[in-house]
Amino acid sequence: MVHHLLMQSKMKNIPKKTTIIIGEGPTEFFYFNSLKDDYKGLASTISPACPKHTSIPELKKKIEESINRGYEKIYCVIDMDNKHDVKSKTEYEKLKNAYNNKVKKNRYTNTKSEIRFFETERCTELFFYFYFKYTTMKFHNYEQVSQKLNSVCFYEKKIEFFRKHPLHPYFKQNGGSLNAAINNAIKSIGDRKTDDKDYTYSELGEMFKELGI
Repeated sequence: MVHHLLMQSKMKNIPKKTTIIIGEGPTEFFYFNSLKDDYKGLASTISPACPKHTSIPELKKKIEESINRGYEKIYCVIDMDNKHDVKSKTEYEKLKNAYNNKVKKNRYTNTKSEIRFFETERCTELFFYFYFKYTTMKFHNYEQVSQKLNSVCFYEKKIEFFRKHPLHPYFKQNGGSLNAAINNAIKSIGDRKTDDKDYTYSELGEMFKELGI
């Protein structure tokens, strides 16, 4: 009964925003917020979210919270660089099988949420590099991707850096382009299929297309 009343109270707080983007850490949170000045529609239609800790249980918790809050679409931005050991890979595949490309109904709010996972191998910084150039180079860790990005634009994976340099306008000021990043990301998916490889790709281009950009 208490749980039912709690869910009824949440119905009154269903957000006007129809889409929530869940990243696994602060990088995605700051990045998607940085897009809102250039893309005004995003400010009213999406809400970036960041789990308190980078872990599969926290990601699952955030997905369930978003279902309970009544978001129509839940987009999960996934870095694949920390999902290669047996335990992490197994946990992630279990989560993905449970939620990806699924529609979940909240029986208390009578709302439905469509959930999609969008992966980048190895990490979101590859998509940032796509702002400037395309690559099919195989990266073995985050550090290699970061070095590649720094070869075209100075970048630090630090909260202080994100706050001082809103990422999207910062990349633009340094000669990058979101349209180029989207096109390069989509190309990477095509090359992945053509070359039958499981590295150096980003599905974020597809996500931006879904968002109407």
